[in-house]
Amino acid sequence: MSGPVADTTGLEARPASVALLTAAIGRFQDPAAPVTDLAAALAATVADAPPGERDDLVFATVSAVLPVTHRWLRSRGLTAEQADASIADVARKRDRYGVRGTGLDWFCAVATGRVVAVGRLQFELGAHLADGTPAWGVHVPETGPLDPFACDRAFAAAPDVLRRLAPQVAVTVWNCRSWTLDPGLADVLGPDANLVRFARRFTLLPPGAHDAAEGDDSAAKFVFGTDLATARATAPRGRVQAAVRARWDAGAHWTERTGTAPVG
Repeated sequence: MSGPVADTTGLEARPASVALLTAAIGRFQDPAAPVTDLAAALAATVADAPPGERDDLVFATVSAVLPVTHRWLRSRGLTAEQADASIADVARKRDRYGVRGTGLDWFCAVATGRVVAVGRLQFELGAHLADGTPAWGVHVPETGPLDPFACDRAFAAAPDVLRRLAPQVAVTVWNCRSWTLDPGLADVLGPDANLVRFARRFTLLPPGAHDAAEGDDSAAKFVFGTDLATARATAPRGRVQAAVRARWDAGAHWTERTGTAPVG
């Protein structure tokens, strides 16, 4: 296998935990195996460890599975570069947010081939709209500027890749849920900002009950790389952090919205 693999020096993955994740690779379309259940099962395999060791055990487990994930992705037609970029998100997220800050759901999704990288973006298989319509989720990894032309290339290339991984499901819609889809973002960053141009790709669905509660936490995590309380007390650096803080300082909130766009 080529490409980066997370460093697990000094850590020991539990065989039962590794077997659990390995068996779930490629099962992201199985309604009997949702990623939330898989994450709960993974947590249960390390529940008897001292609290201070559980995060290390989870990370070691996921890291031990990644070579198998890489081989599975390559066997389904992904290039070595795409497979490398897909599994690299495990170490990247751990380094930026920690295991708990990232969440077991995300680690399980990457390790089982549910989330893959195609160019500048990540795409999630097995997603659905609220009415049950199959969708491909869209995510933005922390890999640099969100160049619109790089995004164009990613959206153009992704359908072929995703259909190789799950040919049995007909998907006609992209789905994205993010704080960057907050309608007020353009007011503070301007219409030509990369984040705003990305958000314009999607048509917003009606607001949901949890949009406001989740938006501030998401902005804190993805803009400041920390929790909300810490982000509110952090001196902003750069235009985006300044915009996020300005809204908080004014007593307002960010919302996390869901948007869709047609595939193709």
